[in-house]
Parts: sequence; structure tokens; C-alpha cells
Amino acid sequence: MHVFITRAQTPDSEFSRLLRAKGWEVYGQSLVTLEPLPFEAVPDCDWIFFASKNAVHFFFEQVRKQDIPLPAVQWAALGAATAEALSSYVETVDFMGNGDPEFSAKVFQKRPITTPSVRVLFPAARHSMKSIASYLDDHFQAIHLEVYDNQPIACPPQRNDQVLVFTSPMNARTYFSRYPLLPFQKVVAIGATTAKALHRLGISDVMTAAAANERSLAERVMSDEL
Repeated sequence: MHVFITRAQTPDSEFSRLLRAKGWEVYGQSLVTLEPLPFEAVPDCDWIFFASKNAVHFFFEQVRKQDIPLPAVQWAALGAATAEALSSYVETVDFMGNGDPEFSAKVFQKRPITTPSVRVLFPAARHSMKSIASYLDDHFQAIHLEVYDNQPIACPPQRNDQVLVFTSPMNARTYFSRYPLLPFQKVVAIGATTAKALHRLGISDVMTAAAANERSLAERVMSDEL
């Protein structure tokens, strides 16, 4: 069995390691290019909320490069992988969601509110879906800060693997804007936002990982439902 994932894989990538141990052939390549976007200041806010590891790394890379002062804030991450990346830059991750934007936003906004409006900064990609912010109620002021640009690659490869794994909406759009899903292929999404993007692209049968991490993706690929 062969699987393609829209994420570059290294020898120690958990996704590849788990699947290859079961005899799978794994190929990984991102269909999106990422470039830092400079910013000169961090807006005043109460929380800084990251939805991806890329957002974490590009944000702190620029903060350190430009010696940008940070406001006194609390730190939030959408899921465990993002929280792990964030913990390498800050002492405490004050909130961690489960990887699903809607569920995480609902849990996040149940925290005690001490001011009429809570300002939440979302460092993100230029073409971010802004999913978390869309689920917050009127007590929260969402501030979008572009910290990196994400663009589809010019010539994505067509894949004949039995399973295609998509790790972002843009990766899904990049692939299916050029190629159809072959009759024998199955599709796995990293989370609900990517699954919705695939549905909009006409891919009706999409399996979603239980959590937005490589172990859950590998387990979904190996599940009996495929």
C-alpha cells in the first residue's frame, strides 16, 4: 500500500515511522510554499492564539529578528502539536484546544472573562481561513496578524497512491484544482477545516483524523474503514 501526505517527511517523522513499520510506502511533499512576512510591532492584546506550528515559528522568528517587545499576554494553541512548538518559546501555554477550531473556540470562550472585551491576536498565514475567530462570540475581539505567506506550488505532482492525506485546505485546493480523485483512492484530512475544504472541492467521502497530529493521521490511514 502506498500513501501520499502533503507534508515533507523526515526519517524520524512519526507518520512515516508508524506506517512503514506496517509495510506501507510513504511519500510526503508539501504543495504549498511558505515565506515570512515582516511586521514591526505586536498589537496590544490579552491573548496570542496560534493555530499551527508554522504560525508559531514565523511569529517568533520575526520577534527575535526585529527585537520586537511582547505585551504581557496569555498564550493559546489550537492543538497538542502547536502547543508543543509554542512551549519552546514561552514558559507556559495557558490554553490548548483539541485541534478542532469550532470545539476549541467554544471551550476557550468559557474561560472566566474579567473585561468587557477580550482581545485575541491570531498570528497566521496571509490566506488563513480564520476558523477559530469565526466561532468566538461578541465578548472577543479577534485581531489577525499576517506572519507568513502561503502560496500553492506551480506544478503539483499527480499521485497514484491508494491513500491521499491532506494537511491543510490550501494543499487540498492545490491538488484537486488540477487532478481528479481516482476511483481507487481514499482521502484523509488532518482536521475538520481541511475536511470541509475537501467537501467543497467535491470530495464527498473524507475520513478525518481523531486529532491534528501525525500519529492520529497514521492511525486513520491504517484503520479498517479504508
